[in-house]
Amino acid sequence: MTKKLLTFTFWLLLGLPMLAGAQNKPDLVIVAPFSLPTTVQPGSQYPMSAVIKNQGTNGSQFNCIGFYLSTDRAWDAGDAYLGSSCQSLIFPGQSGPCSITGTIPSAAPGSYYLVLVADPLNAEQELDETNNVVSFNVAVTTSNGSLPDLELWRPSLSFAAVPPGGSTGVFTFIFNRGPGAAPAYEIGFYLSADTVFSANTDVFLGQVTGSLSLPSGTIHSAPVLTVPRTTVPGDYYLVLMADPRNALAETNENNNSRALPLRVTGPTAARVAAAKAAVQLYPNPVASGAPLTIRWDDAGKGSPVVLTLYDALGRATLRQTGRAGQETRLDTRGLLSGVYTLHLSEAGRHVTQRVIIN
Repeated sequence: MTKKLLTFTFWLLLGLPMLAGAQNKPDLVIVAPFSLPTTVQPGSQYPMSAVIKNQGTNGSQFNCIGFYLSTDRAWDAGDAYLGSSCQSLIFPGQSGPCSITGTIPSAAPGSYYLVLVADPLNAEQELDETNNVVSFNVAVTTSNGSLPDLELWRPSLSFAAVPPGGSTGVFTFIFNRGPGAAPAYEIGFYLSADTVFSANTDVFLGQVTGSLSLPSGTIHSAPVLTVPRTTVPGDYYLVLMADPRNALAETNENNNSRALPLRVTGPTAARVAAAKAAVQLYPNPVASGAPLTIRWDDAGKGSPVVLTLYDALGRATLRQTGRAGQETRLDTRGLLSGVYTLHLSEAGRHVTQRVIIN
């Protein structure tokens, strides 16, 4: 009897640490309050939220809720992922809200479920791994009779011609022509080489946001849209695009954009090359102390030309005024050997040339 008792006591003591360790784990569950839609439309965005709670005996570091659209109450690999939200460290008995804005994917009309999963990546070892999933009924409808239809009307630009780095403004009406609400929408403004919106090639300049209830309209303006300084002068379009990320399902997806002509002013590359070719510098290279002769025949004949010579550090070392179409001599005495930049300015036009002093 004594031997059996000792053996039992030995195994009991041996197993106690294992039992205690097994109990020292978190247990994540999803609890109220819940804020979930009951009817959704493909392509539309909806706010969703729930609370994650740790009802275990140890703290938890990975406190996330994953939101899914499913054809049944079970969570599996075929469910459509809508997003996830996480809380930081949660001690036993503590809880915290998790919320997302989920975009409903393409789905046939019918009855579905919003499936919420605690610790969807299985990052925590829990006391109970079977209580992480809750589900709620949701109806998916794609009836055109309940969808919005965004349309831009009478857009206009404050300036139809700007230089690179310059700004223009835009004004437009937007209407919801459909019978369904547009709870949140965007209007993007883009610099484009043509009238067709392309998210891959058009240059984003800015955006505005808003919301429209059942058939209604409002006004938007974007007073400062700046053209990048690197833009090559030429003829472009400012494209206005409602719902540029296609976040809303609409009755008509083909009436969301408008294009306005926008000219980026300034000399073209060909004109710049021609102006440079019209500048004569001789001799170049020039010996230090010898005169440098300049003649600019492409400028207005007889108009004043300001000539400025800059060193390699961008410092103005010499400035002189001449006349277009006439020879002007720069005195290089006192200038060190090196590479310089000559800047010629006449009536708002500018040309630069490289000068070498030996």
